[in-house]
Order: sequence, then C-alpha cells, then structure tokens
Amino acid sequence: MAVTETETGTASAARRERPGWRQVASTLRDVIRRNLLFSAVLALGAVLRIIVMLGYTPAVLFRLDTYDYLWDAVHITPNPVNPSGYALFLALLRPFHSLALVAGLQHVMGLAIAVMIYALLRSWGVARWLATLATCPVLLDPSQLLLEHMVMADILSLFLMIAAFTLVMIRTSPPPPLWRLMLGGLLMGASAIVRPTVLPLIVALAAYLLATRGGWRKVGAVLVAGVLPIAGYMAWFASVYGGFNLTNSDGLFLWSRTMSFADCAAISPPPDLRALCPTAQPAPMAQPVASKRPPPRNYLWDHTAWMWRSSSPSFVPDTAAFTTANNSRARRFAIKAITAQPLAYADIVAKGSLMPFVHTNVFRFPTGPEKGIGVGSARRYARAAVRDYTGSNSMPFLGYHYSADQRQPYAHLVGDYQRVFFLPGPLFGVIVLIGAAGFLIPRRRTAAAVVLWISAVILLVLPVAEHEYTYRYAIPAVPLACMAAALAFRHRGKSDEQQTSTAALEPPAAELEPPATELEPA
Repeated sequence: MAVTETETGTASAARRERPGWRQVASTLRDVIRRNLLFSAVLALGAVLRIIVMLGYTPAVLFRLDTYDYLWDAVHITPNPVNPSGYALFLALLRPFHSLALVAGLQHVMGLAIAVMIYALLRSWGVARWLATLATCPVLLDPSQLLLEHMVMADILSLFLMIAAFTLVMIRTSPPPPLWRLMLGGLLMGASAIVRPTVLPLIVALAAYLLATRGGWRKVGAVLVAGVLPIAGYMAWFASVYGGFNLTNSDGLFLWSRTMSFADCAAISPPPDLRALCPTAQPAPMAQPVASKRPPPRNYLWDHTAWMWRSSSPSFVPDTAAFTTANNSRARRFAIKAITAQPLAYADIVAKGSLMPFVHTNVFRFPTGPEKGIGVGSARRYARAAVRDYTGSNSMPFLGYHYSADQRQPYAHLVGDYQRVFFLPGPLFGVIVLIGAAGFLIPRRRTAAAVVLWISAVILLVLPVAEHEYTYRYAIPAVPLACMAAALAFRHRGKSDEQQTSTAALEPPAAELEPPATELEPA
C-alpha cells in the first residue's frame, strides 16, 4: 500500500519528537543523580503524603475555622474575623466539589516548598547534604503533614511566602530582572491576605534588596507589588463593612491578649472602656489575679463577654461581635493596657514566644475517631458549609477538633510514625540559635540569612503578641529558621556580591544542548 506524503510527514515529526522526550527523561535522570540524597528524601516525603491521603479522607476539617472558609468560598464574601484569601483559593477549586483535591494540592505545595528551599540554598553554595537536611522538617515532620492535610489557610500562605523569598533571593547570573522581583512582592502580598502575620515580610524583602544594593527602583517595585493585593482586598472589605481594613478582629484579638496581664487600676480606662476590664467579664474570666486567668481565647469566644452581649444570633456563628465599632473599642483598650504595663506585656510575649522551644508540640494527627458531631449549636452551619461546597449530604466524619474519616491500616501507620519522628522543641531552639550565630558572626553573615532569621522570629513572636501561643502558628517559622541556619555553613568560595548559577537542580548547560551537526554549525 502506498504511503501518502501526509503520513510520511507525520512519521517524520514523531521521529523528531522522540529524541526530545528522551532528552527530557535523560535530563531528569541527571538531575536526580546529581541530587540523589535530596531526591530520596523528597520521594520519602511523597510516600508519607500518599499514606496520609489514604488514612484520613477526604481531608482534616479543623474546628469551625474550616467551615468558615468553605462557607465563604461558596458565598464569596470577606470574613470579618480572618482574611478571605484562602476562601478565594477554595472558590477556584469549588467546581471540582472535592475536599480530597484541596488536600492533595496542598500536599503538592508542601513538596514544592521543599524543592524551593533546596534550590535557594544550593544557589548560595550550601552543600547538598546540608541543603537536604534543611528540607527535612518540611518533608518529614508530621506537624507539617497535618498542616497540609487540613482545609486551613496556613499551607497556602507558607507556599506563597517561600515562593516570594525564592524569587527574590535565589542567586542568578545575571541578577534577577525587575519583573521577577515584582512577582516575588506580589506573592508575598497575596500571602498576607491569606495569613496577616506575613504582612511585615514585604518590608523584609525590600530590606534584603537594600542590603544587597538592589537599588531604590527595585525596592520600590517590590513594595508596590506587595501592597497591591492587600490594597485590593481592603477595598473589597471596605465595600462590605465600611472600614478600610483586612478584618474587624485585630483589635479584639489584641484585647484578648491583654487579658493575660491587664490591671485596670494601673490602666485607668475611661468610662466607655471599663466594661472591657478583666474583672468586668463574667465568671470564671473575672479573675483579679492575672496568673489565674484563663487563656486569651476564652475571653474572645465566650459569648457572655462584653462584645457578644448586644449581638444578634446568626446562622453563621462567631462573627456577630466582630464589628467595626467593637474592634475599634477593643483596640483602644489594648493600646492603653500595653502603654500602661509595657513590661507585663513584654513578659507575656517573651514567655509565649519561647514555648515552641521548651515544649515539644502536640500538633498531631488524631489516632482515634471522634464520636458524634461535636460542633454544638453550629452543627447545621458546619453541615451546610460542607454540603454547599462538596455538593454532598454524606458527612459521617463531621466532628469538632480534627474531623476526618480514618481508614486503616494507613491511619495507624501515621499514628505510629508521628510517635517516633517529629521535630523536638529543644532541637528547633538549637536551629534558631545556629541561625542567630550566622547572623552575629561577621564571616558567616549574609543578607539572605539575616532577613530569613528575622522573618522567622517575626512569625514566631507576632501571633503571640497579637493573641496567644499555638504551635500551628509557629510551623511557618521552621523552614525559615532552617534556611538561616544552613546559610551559616555555606561555602564561601565567592564573594557575597558575586552572583552564582541557579542551576542547582540542573545539569551543566553543555549537557542540555544537542551536539552540533553538519547542518548546524558549532
């Protein structure tokens, strides 16, 4: 049978494509071979995430926060308590009606975070084994795995933050172009509308560029790019609530923080703020002795406290008290309390900030099923949020703290794993101290290490200063502290001003180029 010219052309095109695919496969094999240790740890991290996906289906739902994000993703409205950046991310995935997809994408983000950390450290001359070690908490720590498997904002914020640092700090020759720096600023701003504690890190990016003589044009571009998503979100928030802000909760959270030390005899609040004093709250919160008072969250969420008394019941729970007026009033009291008792405030913040190093975290996967629906009066709301997002009425896993359908033997494997392998608090403290040594010793100091270490400290201290200590809030600081510590031991064969190649995960360029042929001059 005769072969047509079209068939001949198709066959020729296929033959031309085959070497390209082979070249891609060869390049991938070379990348793995050149970074064998990291590739092995990355593969182990991927296996752990698959086991988690099989053991806890479709994802872990956390208290009422998860249901708030799911509800806001369906109804597309800014939340008065937490910024809705994560809800907008969930809204993009809503057509798939799958919480498993959300968890799966977040696990991919976790792996991508490790790849970015490794590439950034290698570009600065950190040894392969040390760069791999710095990624281990992200790849292997069960707290990180749980964070990724929860329908919560933390992992998206962490992913955007690490991506921003990577775009700005990774060493290239020539130096990074302006568009890449602006993209880094934009991603950091996007991270801030997911978790507001990231907001100061936009300034950290600008400080890094100043320290590396990036020039005022680049500094200004990064700052403008970082502010854009925040300004856009605040304009949306103002159109709904009237106040140009990210939330109506910052003052109320800070007020709850001051309840740990506030003494109204020392503060002397004006008459309109006396109802906010600790002793004016209902029992058992009305405790004159600060050391015997309950944690800040009790003051914030107890519906008999001052800000809830005039609020009307709503189908969406725990939002009615977060008004512009209440938030402003609480902020005024908190500022007066901190101004009147600065040492007491500093003492509370210092103690809370040291907690991740003193106590090994208890942020772990559940090892036993939660019986019944434990969300109390919010049960209908929680069911509606999951039903509207997934399109399904079947929710036997619905609970209060960590809610998921546990499948065996995979959940048992996760439980056994997290009992043995985790990041101890004292070891985390050692990592931060090593990073501080690289910060303080001139011969070990780099602009990247300084900015990363300060950023880690900000992420550790700010949640405690704003509200209270919870290990979940400390997890995003771990990779930054690990990077800062690894940079303290980087190879210093080249000066800090000299740029190096970003091909940390790639073979030499000569290996990527096809050999010259008679038709292609060398």
